[in-house]
Amino acid sequence: MDIRQKILDKAFEEIHKNGYEFASINKILKDVGVNKGSMYHYFKSKRELTLTMIKENLNNYIEEKYSVILKVEENHIQEILKVFRKSSSQGVCNGCRLNNLVQELSHRDNDFKVELEKIYIRFENIIEEAIVKAIENKEISHPNPKRLSIYLVASLEGCVATAKKSQDLNIYNECIDEIENYLNSLKDL
Repeated sequence: MDIRQKILDKAFEEIHKNGYEFASINKILKDVGVNKGSMYHYFKSKRELTLTMIKENLNNYIEEKYSVILKVEENHIQEILKVFRKSSSQGVCNGCRLNNLVQELSHRDNDFKVELEKIYIRFENIIEEAIVKAIENKEISHPNPKRLSIYLVASLEGCVATAKKSQDLNIYNECIDEIENYLNSLKDL
């Protein structure tokens, strides 16, 4: 792995753990084993490093984590729930990588807002595509897959935030149980 990618990967970890404001460039560089001059060879500033990390690492993370939902031929709702249930205690303790940055940066800087919104919309589109397939397969019935996808992503983000506030994975799982109850209420009978 090249130095640039190592810096991006460490920034991805550091910013998830501490947020943008409190992320330490010195810690990132120390962990990678390079000096500031090496960083400035690749990135002009902490802002540019973070924007690149959002475009590359965060985008890839969301794509890899959620696009598996689209690979199944049936039981799309169960696949959505399976992926929603896959959460580590670190994810709950530190919150959602995407939503944390949206909350911290979208109102501060238009470039951050634009890049984060692209990823958020892709996330919603993945869920919408799975919902459309579920409706076509008569797994559920719903008049507006787009609105349902936005609702499900917002619900998931709320589950993560509520569990983060309590630092309790059980709260996260209970919230996902309620999403499952709601989706089960949409089943075609």
